[in-house]
Amino acid sequence: MDDEQLDKLWDEIWTLLEEGESEEAVAKALHALNEEGDEPEIRFLLGVALLDAGEPEAAIPELEQTTDEIPDWAEAHAALGWARFRACDFEAAAETADLALRLGPKLADAHELRGLIAERAGDDLRTRRELALARRLDPERYPKPVEMSEAEFLDVAQAAVAELDEEIREVLDGTSLFVQPFPADELLADSDPPLDPQILGLFVGRSLLDRSVSESGTMPNAMYLFQRNLERSATTRQELEDEIRITVLHEIGHHLGWDEDDLEARGLA
Repeated sequence: MDDEQLDKLWDEIWTLLEEGESEEAVAKALHALNEEGDEPEIRFLLGVALLDAGEPEAAIPELEQTTDEIPDWAEAHAALGWARFRACDFEAAAETADLALRLGPKLADAHELRGLIAERAGDDLRTRRELALARRLDPERYPKPVEMSEAEFLDVAQAAVAELDEEIREVLDGTSLFVQPFPADELLADSDPPLDPQILGLFVGRSLLDRSVSESGTMPNAMYLFQRNLERSATTRQELEDEIRITVLHEIGHHLGWDEDDLEARGLA
């Protein structure tokens, strides 16, 4: 593949990623690798597209091969670090983020990643420093998050439940609502593959479709909202309140047995 072809493919796939068309980007990158030759730049885009499509474990080998072929590409190491983080391999993610920053000290993605890893480790000082650096280096990609007190946050979540029809509220009787800063390791690990540490909410328990009327002695259902993840998903107070409401309704949908297609049809996916 000559440079002109490579540049054209890069632009086409990157445009798909910017438009949120991650599955189309995956397909185009795979086709290019199979038909046009194995170029590390296209393999990098495949890894990024897989990551955007919610498949970090599939992204890791693509990005590992890219960094093997171009070991001084800071952005590729940062993308690999994000893939490892989202696959819950936090130790490897930290090592990869450090390497990315040695190669590119002003790489906002790597500073953001290192901040999130520090947050999970309880290192508040480093968390604030790294996340502030990411915001300063790339304020459009990493704007200052909206913040609420835990009490305010819980009020918004409970108000979303109160808006529901009475019959749905009755169904939720006995479902506990918990607010955590981010998902704890044991919640993430209680799934195969592990859940994404950036998830906004989680329903734990059995949906109504899976439960027998004769069941007894099972653990009560619980709904978790992850406050810092949600705060980072919004740039205004209204956006945050809307995102909390959507997340609450999304998780309730899981309790009611709705699948992802059902949730998308209701604007909750």
